[in-house]
Amino acid sequence: MAERRRSEGAQRLAEALREHPVIASVRDEQRLDEALRSRCRTVFLLSTSLGRLAEVGEAVAGAGKLLFIHLDFVGGLGRDEEAVEYLARVARPVGLITTRTNLIQTARRLGLTPLQRLFLLDSQSLATGIEAARSSRAEVVEVLPGIIPRAVQAIRSQLPGALIIAGGLVRTPREVGRALQAGASGVSTSSADLWNMEPAAFAVALEQGS
Repeated sequence: MAERRRSEGAQRLAEALREHPVIASVRDEQRLDEALRSRCRTVFLLSTSLGRLAEVGEAVAGAGKLLFIHLDFVGGLGRDEEAVEYLARVARPVGLITTRTNLIQTARRLGLTPLQRLFLLDSQSLATGIEAARSSRAEVVEVLPGIIPRAVQAIRSQLPGALIIAGGLVRTPREVGRALQAGASGVSTSSADLWNMEPAAFAVALEQGS
């Protein structure tokens, strides 16, 4: 990917991750309040309903955090351009999480920062994922599972201009440290313990092997 100026949303995410590299990944909306009280600057909402979009968007913005919503897991909402337009208008998130490359341009046109998820099963899926991210000109890429430093390194080397998020199966401070050391810009996790750790603790855990 050629170097280019980041969109406003991607720049805001980069700044938030410099403040705290852990992203609160929220699958159960009952944990949203916990995420909003945490040290994290960014929330990935992986489950909600159509009727809750406006309220959730207001709550996250009111807490001064950045919101990314996974389109595929909004109950009652479609998976097309009209759905993206509705989500952008009602919830007003910073970004949209999707595995659907055809919706990335729609999200970008509406001022959302698209986050492209890449599921790595083998070397072929790694190569395919990198090519898909290049084709869509993705500014933010989430690598799952995020506990494979070599995969993070490979994607970082091939997509030097993108923000790389390591997600999935990250449970310890050392795993966060390893992902960051491998080139990840941030780490998404459902672990509230990691949400509330001081950023410096991840480098310390890596050095101590804990």
